[in-house]
Amino acid sequence: MKLLSSEVIDKYDFVKTQSNVRNYMSKFEDEYYRYISVLPPSITSHLSEIKVQTSFNNTSPIESYIINKSEKEEEFLKSLNIILKIIYTFNDEEQRYFKGLFFLGNNESTILDELQCSDTKVRHIKKSCIIKFALAMNIAVTK
Repeated sequence: MKLLSSEVIDKYDFVKTQSNVRNYMSKFEDEYYRYISVLPPSITSHLSEIKVQTSFNNTSPIESYIINKSEKEEEFLKSLNIILKIIYTFNDEEQRYFKGLFFLGNNESTILDELQCSDTKVRHIKKSCIIKFALAMNIAVTK
């Protein structure tokens, strides 16, 4: 798909739209770190005070861990698939910009070097991909 035209880009408040996209991607990143930080319970026995369970809990700590981990994984993969479906509708330059910025953590100068475009062209690519993403996620802000 081609870059958005300047007329289409001008319909949206880029600063607020970009802020919405950054917030969304920040929440996605938080979700990722919550997913990978679900740690298993200790498997070794504890030599501390022994307590008798009075409630009948039919899940062991390991089972609880597996359930929690799979729930977090499912949430994360659902979000990732939505984001990737949107990114795959972008053209090559937009994909490289968006992935470089949000997935690889590259700064603008690194992306500029990678794309080998003028500053004006990179700004247009940036605005186009941010607005396309915001439109797809329904978080774009019109003027």
